[in-house]
Amino acid sequence: RTFPPLSRVAAMSVFYLTIAAYLLIGGVGVGIFLYGKEHGNSIFDKLYRVFCMHFPRLLKKGLEKCCGKRAPAFLDALWVYLCYTSNPLVQIFYLLVVVGGYATFVAYGYPHMPNKILSGVHKYIGFAIFTVCLSIWWKACTADPGTVTKDNVDDLIEIYEWDDVIFSSTRCKTCDVVKPARSKHCSLCNICVARFDHHCIWINNCVGIGNHRYFLSFLGAHLVICFYGFGLGATILWNIAVQKELFSAVFVNPMTRERYTATKLIVLQYLLATEGMVVFISVLCAIMGIVLFGFFGWHLNLVRTGCTTNELSKWNYIRWCLKQEEGGKEKIKALDNIYNQGFVANFREVFWPIDVQSLAKQQAAKNGKEDT
Repeated sequence: RTFPPLSRVAAMSVFYLTIAAYLLIGGVGVGIFLYGKEHGNSIFDKLYRVFCMHFPRLLKKGLEKCCGKRAPAFLDALWVYLCYTSNPLVQIFYLLVVVGGYATFVAYGYPHMPNKILSGVHKYIGFAIFTVCLSIWWKACTADPGTVTKDNVDDLIEIYEWDDVIFSSTRCKTCDVVKPARSKHCSLCNICVARFDHHCIWINNCVGIGNHRYFLSFLGAHLVICFYGFGLGATILWNIAVQKELFSAVFVNPMTRERYTATKLIVLQYLLATEGMVVFISVLCAIMGIVLFGFFGWHLNLVRTGCTTNELSKWNYIRWCLKQEEGGKEKIKALDNIYNQGFVANFREVFWPIDVQSLAKQQAAKNGKEDT
């Protein structure tokens, strides 16, 4: 076997540095997104202030000095469009990643199937999982998250009672309706959503009582395709190494003509040079699978405890306020989440939810009868 015209150390260094940088940046970014707050002393709170407050401020000052006042104004407008306006940019990015990743694997991985380890049926299984992923994603994008309207608000108030701790009787000035407990007005979608969890940029939609199950299915399906893709890719690479007897081969560096006995690093370098796209997609699937596993598990745990992302933020703020008071620890222990109905009931609420649209139709029908 002959080395590609790149030194072993340089090739492996670039590969490992790329993976390490991807893990570090991705891990820190997820940590800041999930745990970073404007007020707090944790490492993620400090990083949140650095990257989300101080850095943008310095960047705007620098742009103003270099390009005038229009540059920071343009940056503000771009930031508002990306983060505070409902737009399809992230959805387009999602399609590029998922469709592009699958097409790349079909082009570079599928030709190696069937082989002695994998049968040809995996091509069809892979396509089926890919189709399910896109279908569930589209369903999560288009499903009504549970819009609160004047026709269903009375029923929703009866279903979701105010606890007078994190929810109390208030009126949404934008929608002109009383806000049921667990609901929230989304400024991006410009609607009030029953049992609001969060606004997800990947589906460009709110996650609420109406589509929470589709959002969780979206995470679960993509977790499956990532681990399945990694499994197929790793098996293909292993089969190539076994079929070509790479672990017992002698490799020659064409630059120095130096001979090397096979090691795991040398075999990996050879596979990077000859099957680079399969290696890349496999590593990408592994990394994204790990991230999705953590994110999916975190959301399932919220469902288990009868809590939403929005409510968790509220509970954290309540606990933070109580910690500042004398005897606050005892008050924190006395806090009770009345929306936690137990393991089975909590999951049933999400996966077999009420239909807010049918509530509206029933109320409209009642009003029609009363008018007649």
